[in-house]
Amino acid sequence: MERLGDNNQSSEVEVERRRSIALVIGREPSLHTVFLSIEPFRAANRVSGKALFSIDFIPADAETPPASMDVTLPVTASFDDGRKYDLIFLLVTYDVAEAAKARLFRWLRRQSPAGAHLCGVDAGPLLLAEAGLLDGYAATCHWTGMASLREFSATSRIVEQLYVIDRNRSTCAGQAASFDYSMTMLRMMCGDALYNLVCNELIYATPRPAEVRQREIVNGQPFMVNPILNRAQRIMHETVEEPLETAAIADRCGVSVRELQYLFKRHLNTSPKKIYMALRLQQAKELLLYSSMSIRETGLACGFATPSAYYRAFRAVYGKSPQEYRSDFAKKSTMYGRNLY
Repeated sequence: MERLGDNNQSSEVEVERRRSIALVIGREPSLHTVFLSIEPFRAANRVSGKALFSIDFIPADAETPPASMDVTLPVTASFDDGRKYDLIFLLVTYDVAEAAKARLFRWLRRQSPAGAHLCGVDAGPLLLAEAGLLDGYAATCHWTGMASLREFSATSRIVEQLYVIDRNRSTCAGQAASFDYSMTMLRMMCGDALYNLVCNELIYATPRPAEVRQREIVNGQPFMVNPILNRAQRIMHETVEEPLETAAIADRCGVSVRELQYLFKRHLNTSPKKIYMALRLQQAKELLLYSSMSIRETGLACGFATPSAYYRAFRAVYGKSPQEYRSDFAKKSTMYGRNLY
């Protein structure tokens, strides 16, 4: 164990050993996510005056070096180097080319049994799931990929929150949540003393818990004003693929249909049926834009028994068919690290 002192601090920090970190980065990454993921570890090196962490940048696809908005990230290692890492960030915003996936998956499968903690960031959890590396784990991802991750990970418990640490796997929503996650990992790796020094260095006064929900607008306060509304919302989210009748939702909430309808009208100024349809169409939209499922499959995954019912409901809300919506989105520029609908 190494004892480290900082000239400007009275605290001493004990660190067991140096650790190696790899950022495996896909095309057009969020630069915000990249920098926030590594800054706690860089700060730990600064405040300790020691190289506690080494950091490598590896392209997820050797044919597509990571760059965004004309900013190119350095490539400092490759899958052929034979290095073993303590912590690996798989930071992917868009999908990796099929030709590159096999090599990436082989490398991840070698690193994990060698002791690496694997962390999927943004859409990275979808690739971990596709590689079979999230089976049986709790997981999250950026909210745009949440519906797709549930389809990929039938044996995983998928939750919408900032990050999840489950044994030797982590998953993180990316963006600002990357900083919360990396600060938590720093604390787990090096203890409170170094963590507190880094908090002071980075002016990190108010850590956010992992369980914080990602989307305040979608998952915000309206449903929280009443425990029955909150319960009804959870039931609707959990049964998107096989929608329930309003009476069944009311029964699970322990109230009458009339009372459930009254609560939705009073607090949300709408009906349970309309909210349920909005949640189903929201999930359909996310599958259309951020998954490779066919149009028909996206409808079935959101509880529409026939394509005609799906098309009518979708067009009524978004003014275009599911095919048109997907096609128009695909034509957008992708130079900013992520397209959002």
